[in-house]
Amino acid sequence: MKKWKGKDWFVILTPKSFGENAIAETPATDPKALVGRRVEVSVADLLGQKGKDYQKLRFMIDKIDGKNAHTKFNGYSSVREFISRFVRKRLQKIEIIGNVKTKDEWFLQISSIAIMNRNVEKNIQRKVRAWVGNVLTETAGRSGIDDFVKFIIAGTVQHKIKKQGSKIYPVRFFEISKIEVVKEPAS
Repeated sequence: MKKWKGKDWFVILTPKSFGENAIAETPATDPKALVGRRVEVSVADLLGQKGKDYQKLRFMIDKIDGKNAHTKFNGYSSVREFISRFVRKRLQKIEIIGNVKTKDEWFLQISSIAIMNRNVEKNIQRKVRAWVGNVLTETAGRSGIDDFVKFIIAGTVQHKIKKQGSKIYPVRFFEISKIEVVKEPAS
C-alpha cells in the first residue's frame, strides 16, 4: 500500500465540444506528470449511442485545474474487427491514406477503407482514392476539428462518400479507420 501513499486522484474530463464529461479517474503524485497522458474511450460510452461501440476516441490531457484534468482531441479509430467483417472474397478493398487540414489549422492523417462490389481495375482504384481524398480535404477545410470529428462519429462523411462514390463504381462499404493528429495549431 506504500505505492498509493501521497497520490491524489484526478478526474479526466472530455473537451468542451463533448460536454466536459468525466470519463476516467487517475492517480498521480505530481499533477504536471499527467499532462501528455492519453486516454481512449468508446463513442458508445461517451455519448450513450449503443450502435457506436466500434468507434474509439483518444484524448490527451493538456491542462490541470485543481483536481480536474482537461483534455483535447488526439485521435480516432474504428475497431479492426468491425471493418474486417465486411471484407470478403471477390470484393475489392481499397485503402486510402491522406493528410487534411481543418479550418482551425489542425493537420490530420486519415486512413480509410472502401469495399467495392467486385474486383476493380487500377484506374478505378485511382479514381476512388483521388475522389475520397478530395471529399475528406474539402469537408475538413470547411469545418473545425470539433465539427469534423462529430461528422465522422455521426457517419455523415462516410454516408456521403458511399452514396456519391457509387457513381464511379458501386461502393459496398466505406469507413474511416483511423485519424491521427499530425500537428495541432499553435496556441
